[in-house]
Amino acid sequence: MRILLTSLFLLVLSACYSTPNPPPPGYGPPPPQYTPAPGQQCGGMMGLVCGNGQYCQYAPQAQCGAADQTGVCRPRPQICTREYVPVCGCDGRTYGNACTAAGNGISVAYAGECRR
Repeated sequence: MRILLTSLFLLVLSACYSTPNPPPPGYGPPPPQYTPAPGQQCGGMMGLVCGNGQYCQYAPQAQCGAADQTGVCRPRPQICTREYVPVCGCDGRTYGNACTAAGNGISVAYAGECRR
């Protein structure tokens, strides 16, 4: 009787164990972090970040990416003119012109010096 109960217990216990199933087709490990190329979207709900040497340029109506607005990856300018046409960057700092802001990786929030 004891042997029968022990055998029955082991049978029930072994039925509870199962080998892990592989994921269904199309499901696997998460993809590596995606870095958009120049000219592709950045920001937004996914928070896409541009690669090295690029910055996320937002349109003026995008309010520097507020409310998950998207921008476009643009190359950072290497050389800018020294004309003084002040702009306020999305970081709240005043830059001498839009090119200087872009060279620092900052999109322009609005024309003119930043309001305090």
